[in-house]
Amino acid sequence: MNNIAIFASGNGSNFQSIVDAYKNKKLKLDKIILITNKKNCYAIQRAYENNIKNYTFVLKDYNSKEEYELDIVRTLVKEDIKWIFLAGYMMMITDVLLKKYDKKIINIHPSLLPSFKGKDAIKEALDNKVYLSGLTIHYVNHEMDAGEIIFQKQVRVYKTDNVEKLTKRIQKQEHKYYWQIIDKIIKGG
Repeated sequence: MNNIAIFASGNGSNFQSIVDAYKNKKLKLDKIILITNKKNCYAIQRAYENNIKNYTFVLKDYNSKEEYELDIVRTLVKEDIKWIFLAGYMMMITDVLLKKYDKKIINIHPSLLPSFKGKDAIKEALDNKVYLSGLTIHYVNHEMDAGEIIFQKQVRVYKTDNVEKLTKRIQKQEHKYYWQIIDKIIKGG
């Protein structure tokens, strides 16, 4: 069974591009679910509009991060999820998920790793006046944005760029490539 969970914390534009590929039969899946950690993130609205089952888990509702992730794991097992794909999920994954889904958690990040890890990668790229940025798709491990790299795509940085302009160009490439890499991964490629 090709059942996947997309984890998101915000707008969900990568989630939407994955759902679109699935609905257009370009991405062969048996099921997609959405996991969010914010009750009001727009990704939830996207899930409703596309009839995708979604679950929200808010860390402050739990006594520990371990309890939080154990609850997520219970849901993933109940839904028979085989792969987790992070798409703007703004939390570190801990041992609870990493042990259950060893080498089955993938992230997309808006920089050419190992450069500019973390949440401000695009701003850091601009601050450092690099001429190339891009995206990296990688396995998730214990360190932030440090897992084995699966795919990278370069995006040119222009002198006239600001965070918004560069973000849009990187996201355009993310939306083009993430679902394709997901397809290859679940097919064993």
